[in-house]
Amino acid sequence: MINKVNLRSKEVYKKDRTGSSYRNSNNKTAPSFKGPVEAATAVLQFCNTNPMAGVSLIDMATAIVPRTAVDAKTNGFAAAETFRRESSGLVVNCLIPGFIVLGVAKILEAFGIGGKGWSKMWANQEALETLRDHFKQSDGTAKGYISRLFEDAEVLNGKEWKKLNPSSLENELSEYTKVITDNIHDKKVVETARKNLYNKILKVTGGAEHIKIHGKVYHDNITTLLRDSLDVGQKFVNELKGNHSAIDNFVKKATKFVNTKSLIGMAIVIPLAMSMQYINRWITRKTSGQEGAPIYKDFIQNKTKKEMSASEKSKFWAHKIGAAGLMVGVALLSMMKKPSLKMLQFTKNMPSMDQCRWIATSTFASRMLAAEDPNELHEVTWRDIATFSSLYFLGDYVSKAVGTIMQKVKGVPLLSYMTQKPDTKNPLKRFVFWVKDTKLKSFDEANAIVATNANKIGGAKAKGLRAICEVSSLAFSMLVLGILVPWYVRKQTERKHQQELLEKYNSFHTYPSLNLTSNKKTFQAFGMMMADK
Repeated sequence: MINKVNLRSKEVYKKDRTGSSYRNSNNKTAPSFKGPVEAATAVLQFCNTNPMAGVSLIDMATAIVPRTAVDAKTNGFAAAETFRRESSGLVVNCLIPGFIVLGVAKILEAFGIGGKGWSKMWANQEALETLRDHFKQSDGTAKGYISRLFEDAEVLNGKEWKKLNPSSLENELSEYTKVITDNIHDKKVVETARKNLYNKILKVTGGAEHIKIHGKVYHDNITTLLRDSLDVGQKFVNELKGNHSAIDNFVKKATKFVNTKSLIGMAIVIPLAMSMQYINRWITRKTSGQEGAPIYKDFIQNKTKKEMSASEKSKFWAHKIGAAGLMVGVALLSMMKKPSLKMLQFTKNMPSMDQCRWIATSTFASRMLAAEDPNELHEVTWRDIATFSSLYFLGDYVSKAVGTIMQKVKGVPLLSYMTQKPDTKNPLKRFVFWVKDTKLKSFDEANAIVATNANKIGGAKAKGLRAICEVSSLAFSMLVLGILVPWYVRKQTERKHQQELLEKYNSFHTYPSLNLTSNKKTFQAFGMMMADK
């Protein structure tokens, strides 16, 4: 569940008994209540701190393990193929794309394409241009550059976009800009300065996930902005010595470098994703000695694969292309914006939601095209469109719906609104606003909530309520994707396969008067009898 993993580890602020703030650098703040919610919060915090492990654990729990268990009831080869299919989807779609792009960047850098150290820089075109403009408007110092950037920045907390006031961040800002000025690359020093400034921004504004710069919504959050402003700022101040012409040239070349590494990376990842099911099926054929899809209980007994006529093949391919086209349509609908080159620009070692959508669409559409009979195509279409929908919007709707209920019942502000709520009773417009412009606060933002007279629940318990939202989404995915959908499509396949066996049997006119469909047990026994033949 990529869209459910927060990719950062943060320090948090607490209030002591005197009301003053202190920093808890080991991030061991826990809700004051015990039981399942506390345990779930601890697990989710682990996922937040370790994104690779988090994505893997979530996918294992909601897809790989339950789907493998469901298919094990069909036959061992079906279970093995399912495990390979779901595991390879996790690895190719989520875990390795960023590393492939990083490898491409290092190769480009080694061949003199791009500058020294550019492979370590993840700023995309929007970040490069935004930082360039603000540096050129500043006095040319690191502090002036960051202060100018923050003067234009706003952070979303609930219904309010709060201005970032550099004077309220003075101590942390000095520590942060010193890292830029002194060109410090020690990871521990850099991370400490960045986290301290992040935590102070979170404390002052109560937000960190959604920002505006010069009135325009920025492509990412405060953490990414701080990372990029430091990496790029060090080059502006130390390598380019504040020369505006050199900075313009740097941004132009760096943007080209970003596009090149991202496009080459995607050109490697997408064909790899599209090939995985063909490789998976080849392994099944080699290990089982059987042709076809291992989706039938009589897969081993049925020694011959049904051959299609030319007209049947043509019709089947039309259905496969239609299913793949439907998959692409669902993906485009989920993006809710016009596809662009900027979508493909990598900004971290984990792919963005839009990049995941492109890669997952390639993976799922290729599975439809690789289907070997109509029953398998039916399974793949239902299963993978349901999977895509849950991963990229339905799961988010569930967690946000629970957050909406929590906010109304508990009075805790768990939601933020990108725009003002529409003053209308039109249910469609209200739903569109809820889908597009209503956002569930992150764990850090929930932890920063301050108890008031109207809201008597503070940050620790708010974070626990936020965990309930996440658990609800995971439970939905586990139930629907891991159990119900695989069980339903396999049942449909078994029913259709039994009907095919009956039709095949009747075509031999051995028992023309036997009506097996009226007796389930007799019908199943007949299917097994035919499978043994």
